[in-house]
Amino acid sequence: MQSTENKMTDKFKVFLRPALAIVLGFIGVLIARSAIPAEVFSFSARYFFILVAFVAFGILGFILPDILELAGRASITALARQIAGYLPSGSPGRLVAGLSLKRRKGAARLVAGKYTNPLLVDTSALIDGRLADIVETGFLSGTLLVLPAVVKELHQLSDSADEIRRQRGRRGLDVLSTIQRSKKIRVVVLNTEPKEAGVDDKLVRLAKQAGAKVITVDFNLNKVSHIRGVSVLNVNELANAVKTVVLPNERLNIMISTVGREKDQGVGYLKDGTMVIVEGGAILKGRRIAVNVVRVLQTVAGKMIFGKIANESE
Repeated sequence: MQSTENKMTDKFKVFLRPALAIVLGFIGVLIARSAIPAEVFSFSARYFFILVAFVAFGILGFILPDILELAGRASITALARQIAGYLPSGSPGRLVAGLSLKRRKGAARLVAGKYTNPLLVDTSALIDGRLADIVETGFLSGTLLVLPAVVKELHQLSDSADEIRRQRGRRGLDVLSTIQRSKKIRVVVLNTEPKEAGVDDKLVRLAKQAGAKVITVDFNLNKVSHIRGVSVLNVNELANAVKTVVLPNERLNIMISTVGREKDQGVGYLKDGTMVIVEGGAILKGRRIAVNVVRVLQTVAGKMIFGKIANESE
């Protein structure tokens, strides 16, 4: 399509150039005849200058389309630079070099440049409950943004006939209310959002367009966000990062609270919730014992510690 338009423009110029050359040539002749008095030059000299004027003005008419095109491009570039100078963020060079860049729409236009360090919160992060405690520690800064779809999803869960889903929805609403009352971070419930069907798709699209980060505990959303080039703050990864560092051969003192899946295994937990699986600890359920760490296994779900009952003589 673009090549066809270029061909039509070139054909138009082919007919336009001679016409302009002839018109401006005659204009030059009229100017020369009126500007050169007959008594100043001889007959031959006067007509020589008229001929020169015709040729000069004719050349001007021939190259006039190119001059106008260059002037138009220069004026558009200058205007783009002036507009870019008034923008709150972004590089003027990017605007001038890419005048065809797509304009941000809807929610992205409202978020970009308006909020400091925008953080888009996922439904799962609110239901999880730990986000409120993280906010109170002061580790998060900026503006916590909540999509209307996230609030709607929490309301639907809280009205569910299923008891577990209803409790999850109500906990998410309670956590959101707690964060809104906090003075450690600003919370804004947006009035508009992308038109994608799913909540996850809305979050990823808006974060991508507005340069925001997504807070979640959802494994799939975490993966999709990384693939789409969106920064993610995963609450599970944060929890694993701040858990107690335990090394092999280290001694722990734990309560055996339950029986493990394998025969004779007992299971206890550290204060940070890390699971400790003790070989031969099933018979000691309900007792606090000393355990020697054998190995530490890092999984997607978190850290697991395997140990054995320590000898009293050790």
